[in-house]
Amino acid sequence: MNDWTDAETRIERAQKLAELRKWSEALGELDAAIAINPNDPLWHAHRGQLLDQLERYDEAIEAYGGALAMLPDQIEIQAAMGIDLIRVGQYEKAIEHFGELSKTDPDFEPAYCNRIAAYTRTGEHDRAEEMFYLAQQVNPDCPNCFHHIAESLACRSLYERAIYCWKRCLEIEPDYPQAREHVAEAYRALDQYNEAEEFYLAALRRDPGNIEILGELGDLLVEKDELASAASKFRHILDLDPDSVRAHIMLGLILSHQGDLDSAVSHFESALALDEDHLGLRSHLGEAELRRGNHYTALRHLKLAIEKEPDDLIGHVAMGNCLLELSRSPEAKEHFERAIELDSTLVSVHHNLAVCHFMESDFERGIQNCLDALAVDSDNVLAMHKLALAYVHLGRWSEAVGMIDRGLAAAPEHEGLTSLKRRLWWKRIRHFVSALLPRNFRG
Repeated sequence: MNDWTDAETRIERAQKLAELRKWSEALGELDAAIAINPNDPLWHAHRGQLLDQLERYDEAIEAYGGALAMLPDQIEIQAAMGIDLIRVGQYEKAIEHFGELSKTDPDFEPAYCNRIAAYTRTGEHDRAEEMFYLAQQVNPDCPNCFHHIAESLACRSLYERAIYCWKRCLEIEPDYPQAREHVAEAYRALDQYNEAEEFYLAALRRDPGNIEILGELGDLLVEKDELASAASKFRHILDLDPDSVRAHIMLGLILSHQGDLDSAVSHFESALALDEDHLGLRSHLGEAELRRGNHYTALRHLKLAIEKEPDDLIGHVAMGNCLLELSRSPEAKEHFERAIELDSTLVSVHHNLAVCHFMESDFERGIQNCLDALAVDSDNVLAMHKLALAYVHLGRWSEAVGMIDRGLAAAPEHEGLTSLKRRLWWKRIRHFVSALLPRNFRG
């Protein structure tokens, strides 16, 4: 067999392997053929297609460039190269590339269609819409155009219009990749959870083993507070992929919320064994250990979490709570203060920072923390109770009475406020009687 015959044989093998979706093996055969005969432009173009399947887009661009050096007017190869320029983030170059193609052939629809995608990624949404309408004049039923313009609309939070375009895409091509998932995401952004669930389920019916869709559906069910259903989805993911970090973490969070802390910790530890650098994981594990009463185990995880991510809000809150339970209020304050810097709307953190100050007899700062909590949640009875106690301690009777009455208006059966009101009544009576008695009759 001579070299030329060997090259042709390898090309035939490459085509058969590609039909079987064995991309790497097909590429190996094709490379061997090109090594024998590097002068066939279509072989280089085929090589670009195989590299696209392997997501080696930079190399695919080189392969298409090699084909175009020998066959410069092949517009389909030029289009494939332009698409890969978008994939590797060379948006301006892609826009220029497709602009030249539209000059060469004004009726070549992909020259407009793909510029919608490129302009979307550069944030030039007006130009994206301009390209969409130009493409519509050439081909009003291009599913790619509707997909690309839907992306642009979603980037601008124009979700209803985006949904219309993705649905139009599905009308034209019912199996368009990920279109149903995109519709579901847009419905989620509109808080239309039932509609989102419908489209996730439709996507799953076409691809039952898709772990990514199962995970998104599980997240959606968490958002709907359907935790049992959500947990079943994440358990299904673990049946398909026991090493899914995401599924272990989400099950851990669900079980923690349901109070099954032992099982939650088990899932968090499984996730940690799979990916010890996963951001936020040690915070969740530390928080669960804290709730189990394992303070020093919690501290170890939380310390590592904050070292890895200094702005870990969950980590700072849990660390503050853990240190507070260990009566280490000066250290706890640092973490609560950092948490408030990250998110000033956390009422419980303002409250617990107040507790730290009260433990150190710094009543004025504690009072201010409670007032900060009430500024966020005016009906927070816990903060009212602490404020009333502080006012009583400082002898600020009228303020104490006002806060007690405010708290009881919000929670008439609150035991702490009811008890404090009785104590305050007797304290004021004793103070009044004492003031009336002659000095030698006072205790």
